[in-house]
Amino acid sequence: MQLYPLQTSFTAGEPLDLAVQPRSRFSVAIYQQQDDESLISVSGVIAAGTRDVTVRLINGNYVFESSRERKPVRFDSDWNWPTITVRPEIDALESGAYAAIAYEVGSNGEPLTDLGRRCAARLPVFAGPPDSDSMALIVIRPRSPVASIAYIVPIATYHAYNSMGGGCFYGDPVYRTHPARKVSLLRPGGGLGIQIGHAEDPYDKRSPRQHFTHWDAKFIRWLRTHHFACDFYTDVDLHRGTDLDLTQYRCMLSVGHHEYWTQEMRDHVARFIAGGGNLAVFSGNTCYRPIDFGASGDVQNIKEMNRLADQWPDFNESNLIGLSYGYGGGSYGIWSRFRRKWVKTGREPIGFTVQRADHWAFAGTHVKDGQTFGAEDHLVGYEADGVPPIPNGFVTLANTSQLAGWEVGGAGAMGVFKPDLGGGANQGTVFNCGTTDWPRILGDNGASSHAIVSQITHNVIHTFSDVTTHDVSREASAPHDSLASGRGEHRTPIDAGST
Repeated sequence: MQLYPLQTSFTAGEPLDLAVQPRSRFSVAIYQQQDDESLISVSGVIAAGTRDVTVRLINGNYVFESSRERKPVRFDSDWNWPTITVRPEIDALESGAYAAIAYEVGSNGEPLTDLGRRCAARLPVFAGPPDSDSMALIVIRPRSPVASIAYIVPIATYHAYNSMGGGCFYGDPVYRTHPARKVSLLRPGGGLGIQIGHAEDPYDKRSPRQHFTHWDAKFIRWLRTHHFACDFYTDVDLHRGTDLDLTQYRCMLSVGHHEYWTQEMRDHVARFIAGGGNLAVFSGNTCYRPIDFGASGDVQNIKEMNRLADQWPDFNESNLIGLSYGYGGGSYGIWSRFRRKWVKTGREPIGFTVQRADHWAFAGTHVKDGQTFGAEDHLVGYEADGVPPIPNGFVTLANTSQLAGWEVGGAGAMGVFKPDLGGGANQGTVFNCGTTDWPRILGDNGASSHAIVSQITHNVIHTFSDVTTHDVSREASAPHDSLASGRGEHRTPIDAGST
C-alpha cells in the first residue's frame, strides 16, 4: 500500500493532502520521529476531503477505498493518484518529522497486515523496509518560529536517488534504470517508501542509505534526547524562502546527505550567514550537485526536479560551506554483473586526525593533537568532503589520510569556515563535519567514537544556537568540561574568545 504527500511540507495546524494507491481499501495513522529508534503513534486521522476515494467511519476509525485502475507511471511524471485530505485527531501536529502510514483493511475495517495491526493498536513501528513502503514522509513546519534552530530535511536528495517509476538521477543496476535528468516529486518515495538499487551500508543494514531512517532519524533522536528544540522545514522551503524566514533563526542544520541544492537555496543560506546566522553541516557530499525545480516559476506549486550538471563550476560550493566532495572521495562497493548483486561494500577504517585540539569544538572530548578518532567505526565515508587546494580560509580542525582507491581520491576534513560574503562585522560561521556517516555514529551509543562525536555535535549546536555567542569562528579553546551525560544537559555557553 503506497502513498505520497502532495506538498513537501505542511504548516502546523493545516490538513494533510495525500495521494493514495488506486484500488485499495485502507486506514491511515500518523507517527512521529521522537526519542526512540521506532516511530511513535501520535494520531489517527479525520477525513476532510477526497477525490476518487470513498470514506466510511467504522467503529470510530476512518476506512478509505480508492477507485480507478492502477496504471504504470513514469518517474518523471505526476502520478496523479486518488487523493485524501485528512486532519489529525489531535488539535495540531507540532513542527517535526512524521510518517503518514496507510495500512490495508478488510470490509469491516480490520487490519490485514502486521503493520496494520501495530498501527491500529498504536504500537511503535520501525520505518525500514518493507514497512516503510507503506509510509510517506511528512514534514510539519511551524506557523511561526519557535526555536532558534532550523532543521532542513533534504527531500531533493531523497528523490534524486528514488527510482520509483523506473528512473532517477542514477543508473540503478538492481532495477536496471539509466541516469535521468528530471524526476517527479509527486510519486512514492522522497525519504520513505523509496526504491533504490544502490549498495547497502555494511555498517548499518537496517535501512537503505538514501532513506530518512538512515540519516535524519538518527540525528533527530539525538537532538531530542539532548533537548535541542528545532523547527523543521524541507529544502524546498529553503528554496522558496517564503514559509522559511532564516533571519528568525540563529542556526541552520544540514544533516546526512544534503547533496542537491538550487541556486536559490545557496543564495538564501549565504544571506543568512552574512546576516549573522550560523550553518552547522553534519553531512557529506553537501551541496555538490545543482538542480532546479522546473521552469514554471510557480514556487508554491513545485512538482518536479531537474539535475542541471554533475557539479557546480569549479566546485564553488566550497566558497559557501568550506569543503567540496570534489576534493574528498567516496567508497561504494562493486556491482557484480554475473552475481547480480553488490559485493565488496566495506571500506578501510578511516577516521579524523586532530589538528587543533584546543579549539572550542573539541571542548570536553579530551582529544589531543595527532590523535585519530572514528577509524574503528568507519566514520569517514561513505562520501567525504575535502579542502580546496588553493586555500580559502577553511580552518581544518581534523583531517584524514589520503583516500586512496576511492572515487576522487582526495582527503577528508572537518572544521570551521567564514565565507567571503562582504566581511560584515556580525557575519556568522560554518561548521562542516565533512562526512555522510556522522549521524550513523551519533545514533550508535555502542560506537567507539560515539562520545567524541556526540560532544563535538553538542558543542557546535549549543554554540551556534546560543543568542549570547558572537564570533564563534575563532580558534581559541573553552574549558574542557566532562563528556555529556546521557541526557545531554546544556552547560554554560562556550566563550569562543577565551583562551
